[in-house]
Amino acid sequence: MRGGPDRVVLKEGHTFSLLCLPFAGGSARSYVRLANHTDGWNVTAVQPPAGFAQTRPGLDELARCYLEMLAGDLRGPGILFGHSLGAAVAHRMVQLRSSDWPEDLQVVLSAPPVPGRDTGELLGLDDGGLLAAATRTGMLPDLGTSDDFAIRFLLPGLREDLAVLGSRGWRPAPAAAPVHLLGGTDDGCCPPAALAAVADALRPRSVRLLDGGHMYVLDRPAETAAALTEISTELAAGSAAARAG
Repeated sequence: MRGGPDRVVLKEGHTFSLLCLPFAGGSARSYVRLANHTDGWNVTAVQPPAGFAQTRPGLDELARCYLEMLAGDLRGPGILFGHSLGAAVAHRMVQLRSSDWPEDLQVVLSAPPVPGRDTGELLGLDDGGLLAAATRTGMLPDLGTSDDFAIRFLLPGLREDLAVLGSRGWRPAPAAAPVHLLGGTDDGCCPPAALAAVADALRPRSVRLLDGGHMYVLDRPAETAAALTEISTELAAGSAAARAG
């Protein structure tokens, strides 16, 4: 069960910050394994608001909620990292604050939603049908729990989060921030072809594919952290070049 909204510090570090937005059905604690594979970084995650769906929010409302929670953290050098639904929210946060987005705060959109996909069909399924669809595509992490546990404790948050996308889904467009894309080679929710379509729309600074399915951020935290470290290294190199110039 989720009891947010909240800002959770997962790991205390030095000058570089990693700010994590959860995937559909996820929480701040979903990023503990990723945080453990970072070296010297300060890692902060947001806990989604409990019962948020009762107000019928959209991406704007959730993005504003996270902007307020992270108001003191949105500065560089660092990375704003959103996985799945969190990627769509991160993108909307940039759009809402485009006039003063820090140049040294990179934005990594990881396994983002397929552009324009209506979530209504999924939300119309009964619990058994939604659990089957989420399991088939890898939308839910494999926690080794019973179906009854998943239906009682995982599906409510998943339904709330899917409702955020609504009938219009996510509409990627170029944003006034340094954007990077991550995806999984075997992702059933955002396959490589869909990630390529997102890249065509966003024109990101880089695109990286990691081995694994939709939840590579949980299943392969070391590889995910390594990709983020590469991005941070490129950021540092670019800043040094700019100072030298």
